[in-house]
Amino acid sequence: MAVAPLFAGRAGRAAAATARDLRFAAAFDEIDSWVGKAFPGAVVAIGMHGRRVALRSFGKLSSAPDAPPMPRDAIFDLASLTKVVGTTTAAELLYNRGLLDLDRPVIAYLPAFAGTPGHARITVRHLLSHSSGLFTTDLLWQHSRNRQELLALIDHMPVAWKPGSRYQYRDENMILMGEIVERLSGQPLDRFLHDNAFAPLNMKDTGFNPPASQFARIPPTEQDDMFRHRLVRGVVHDENAYVLGGVAGHAGLFSTARDLAKLAELYLHHGRGLLKPASIAAFTTRQSEPPGTSRALGWDMTEASGSFAGPRASPDALIHTGFTGTSLYIDRRRHAFIVLLTNRVNPTRDNKRIAEARIGIHSAILSAIDTPVG
Repeated sequence: MAVAPLFAGRAGRAAAATARDLRFAAAFDEIDSWVGKAFPGAVVAIGMHGRRVALRSFGKLSSAPDAPPMPRDAIFDLASLTKVVGTTTAAELLYNRGLLDLDRPVIAYLPAFAGTPGHARITVRHLLSHSSGLFTTDLLWQHSRNRQELLALIDHMPVAWKPGSRYQYRDENMILMGEIVERLSGQPLDRFLHDNAFAPLNMKDTGFNPPASQFARIPPTEQDDMFRHRLVRGVVHDENAYVLGGVAGHAGLFSTARDLAKLAELYLHHGRGLLKPASIAAFTTRQSEPPGTSRALGWDMTEASGSFAGPRASPDALIHTGFTGTSLYIDRRRHAFIVLLTNRVNPTRDNKRIAEARIGIHSAILSAIDTPVG
């Protein structure tokens, strides 16, 4: 439920904005302190109690000396946030309609996945909780030239341990999940998500393979000297997703902080009519297997041992990150969310300071959220 405005009229709105700015001043200073060290620029969206209380940009669009300031409507390569923003949302919609059985074997949906020892025991739940047992040290994109060849490699990937017995985060799990969505919906993953999730939520700047008209708002990611031999901008950074044509279950989505705030509100408002509360609960409850896992379905959750959200995080908050420097934190106890989008791989992924930056930034924001106004 939306909270009534604290102030009325133009003067009241200005006073409310000033109060919010003062409340989050230390958090904004923390983000500023990381500009140029952990990332060239960032956009943050913060919401609490049904209201977006901040949408701020920091730093520059890229690491180039003459780069323009980062715009608030910058469209970022979400990398692995695709797993929750896209594929998990799609799976929830199909589950909501009674079309997806979480405990049914994957081979019931994807016959080509049958035939390799151990594959028959892998269920949809195993894919979503990253406990399938699928494992390889091979870089799939180095052994495939197109979508068909890469998917064939996954269809024959060995099972390293009993499904459900061990957690191992693998992109292949969500690539397969994206294929299941396409099989059940009868639509390509990008079209299904646009028609059934992004358009209904008015997420206008969210999608795969962004058009050239949006490139000016897209921060460049990495100077790729290993695969594409150019600066990557406006096309997916992840190599496997690139081979898959830019549309994949694990990576490929582009979006803005404003759009992701709308998705966060979906979880804080029990589905907002798009999903039944029971469907949301099925995907956002910590799993019992493997023992001690921090995973829900698709989503990760905070742990006592810590996470990127820092020591102030709620123990049942929904979290996920993306390799390019993106993250989403949804705190159901505080009824709050934090979207942090950065281009930390620009110009190179060798910059590892994003881990430290995420903890400092989220700790500062959560401290501000917990500070009473007045």
